[in-house]
Amino acid sequence: MKYLLLPILLLALLSACRDQEPQPPLVQVGERTISLAQFHAEAGETLDGVSEQSAAEQQMLQRRLLAQLIDRELILIEAEKLGIEISPGELEMALAELRGAYRPDEFQEVLQASGQNPELWLQQLKLRLLTEKVAEQATAAAAEVSEAEIKTYYDRNQERFRRQDQVRARQILVSTRPAAEKVLERLRQGEEFAALAREVSLSPDRENGGDIGFFARNQLPSEFDEVLFKLQVGQVSELVTSPYGVHLFLVEEKRKAGLEPLTSAREEIAARLHRERKEQAFSLWLGELRQQTPVYIDWEQLRSKR
Repeated sequence: MKYLLLPILLLALLSACRDQEPQPPLVQVGERTISLAQFHAEAGETLDGVSEQSAAEQQMLQRRLLAQLIDRELILIEAEKLGIEISPGELEMALAELRGAYRPDEFQEVLQASGQNPELWLQQLKLRLLTEKVAEQATAAAAEVSEAEIKTYYDRNQERFRRQDQVRARQILVSTRPAAEKVLERLRQGEEFAALAREVSLSPDRENGGDIGFFARNQLPSEFDEVLFKLQVGQVSELVTSPYGVHLFLVEEKRKAGLEPLTSAREEIAARLHRERKEQAFSLWLGELRQQTPVYIDWEQLRSKR
């Protein structure tokens, strides 16, 4: 029945539109505009139930959502000025990374099952990629980190770099003990652990030759800790059973508890400072854009819709 009513409703809406003057924009950012209908469409579920909130809460939520949309328009304006675009290849690469093992049609189903509009989700992905490109260009110079800054951070934050005993290991995971025994026999005959992990392991880290990185005690299941912290470097474990299957481990490196030296902490510190510097520079850059760009909001339109 509802489908029969749809043409009638559409005709009624069209008639009403003919009788009304075109609505002025809700928001104008430079030469770009956002209508009230666009605002409600893009705010989506965030505005659901807003009528149950107090007037102050409604206004706060609307202001936050409008600020996000205005920032988006500022970024789009700047991207156009700089000639920055997202190519089909860049979009497909990002999609492939997010889809993982899902086929495109399966991923669409996952999005829909989670209540997301695939088309709107794709637009948001494009905007995120565009924002990253614009931010990279806008903050490139300001985000540089010097060796002196890395050293200063290390000296002032040494508690961050105090480590417990750590072990770096590789694993091979198979489903049954007979299968694990065959793998163990191949290892004893001299086959390389990483190559065997890539060939037979069921664990996601198989692509990295079973490398599970460094970890301290209590970061892995207790049955793993019990084996790994007793093994010597270069030693392969006996079979270890868990709810996931049967594991074999190889210990590759051990770190004793103590202060991690600057030489090994340097990369982590540089990445942290670089990220923080970029975030600060982008925030300042966006603030300057807000001050330089004329922005108009028709608050009366929002008030009349409450």
